[in-house]
Formats: sequence, C-alpha cells, structure tokens
Amino acid sequence: FSSDLRGHGFRIESLGGSELTKMNEEFEYTAYENDLPVRTFFIGPSNPNFRPLNRISPLLQMAIMQSEDGGFYYHQGFLPGAIQEALAYDLQVGRFARGGSTITMQLVKNVFLNRHKNIARKLEEALIVWLIENQHLTSKERMYEVYLNLVEWAPLVYGACEASHFYFEKEPSDLTVEEAIFLASIVPKPKHFRSSFNEDATLRDSQGGYFRLIAERLCAKGLLTEEEAAAVRPEITVKGKAREMILYPDSIR
Repeated sequence: FSSDLRGHGFRIESLGGSELTKMNEEFEYTAYENDLPVRTFFIGPSNPNFRPLNRISPLLQMAIMQSEDGGFYYHQGFLPGAIQEALAYDLQVGRFARGGSTITMQLVKNVFLNRHKNIARKLEEALIVWLIENQHLTSKERMYEVYLNLVEWAPLVYGACEASHFYFEKEPSDLTVEEAIFLASIVPKPKHFRSSFNEDATLRDSQGGYFRLIAERLCAKGLLTEEEAAAVRPEITVKGKAREMILYPDSIR
C-alpha cells in the first residue's frame, strides 16, 4: 500500500465549482449533521468569533496537533500507515468506520466536499489534498488557522473561541495547560463531551493517561518543563453553558 504521484506538466482542467484557493481569504463555511446544514458562518475577520493563530494559545495549538496529526507541518497531506490501517479496518467491518485522516484531509472533507462516504468522494478528497499540499495552494499556517476556527467542540459549538467560552468563559489565548489538553481530548467526540465527566462536572479518572501523554509531548516540544509536565493532572473547572449541560442534562432541550 504505497504509491508516488509526480506531476510533469500536470494540471486540472475542471473540478466542479470548487475554488481550491478559497481558504486563503475569508470564506463562508457550512457545518452539516446527517447530510443537513445546521449552521453557516464566516471563517475570517467579519466573524466576531474568528481568532487568528496569534490569538490562540500555543498550548492548545500543540495539544491538538499532537493528538490529531503530529506531523502536520512536515508531511504532504497523507499518512500512508494510518490510511492503510483504516482501510483494512473498513474492509473488515464492511463500512467506512475509520478515515486515517490528517488535518489537511479533514479540512478538505469539510470545506470542499459533500458528506457522503463513498469511494468516489474519498478519491476526490485525495486529489484535492494532493493539489493543495503539492502545489502549495494554501500555507500550512493558514490551513491550521482555518481548522482551529471551524472544528466542532460541542453540539453547534465551532472554533477555538466558541469552545473556550463555552467550557471556561475565557479567550483561547488564556487557557491553562490542563484546559488546552482537555479541549484537545474533545475534538474526536464533540457531541459526546459529557462522557468525559462525572456527574459533579469533574473529569473521569480515565482521562489521566491521555493528560500524561499529551503533557509529555508538550514537554518534548519545549512548551512545558519536565516539572510542569509532571504536575499536570486531569483537573479543570468547567463553567457556563457546558457546566449546565453536564450537571443538568435533563433540562437541556
């Protein structure tokens, strides 16, 4: 399961109505659930909840990257090993259960493509990823900025700013290391964030291993000292709307 695609005078004549450089400027993004649009907002300065990278904590940036795609700044959009494992699992269970997705692949899927999981869409996804990465249509920094502003962190809560205020009532630039690691842990399961908590809104003990792992990686990247990493515990104080949803789930409609 390996291949190499080199372009010699290669160009795309037509690719539907997609403008493959649209992430370079402000653009309108629509979030979908079960193939239905649920919310539309702008990724850019006209959105009061948009935050450029320099206004998002480096701790949060690195925690998510180490959790989702540690080689994002170094690969060209694909992790063949992860895709191979996902494909083997999908064939085993007879459906698209795992994606082996990098951050670039997640962006392409959400920004450019429909939500129908089939072979044709996966091929489209692979082609667009290859074009964006190999022809440098959008910088890695801008891609990550877009990703952090559209990723879902709870039902209908999108982007680092909304997530920071939803869980902690603060700006994403002001997050503690524990808060940053917690937010990274939610990205794969935003609609089920309450499963991370006990009934009193404290984190479950099962979160300890994840917190230690990400703290060690933050230390290896130079964002924490060894002493700071060793002191990290799965302890956060959830506030506002998130706290209400954890403590009083039956009252939320």
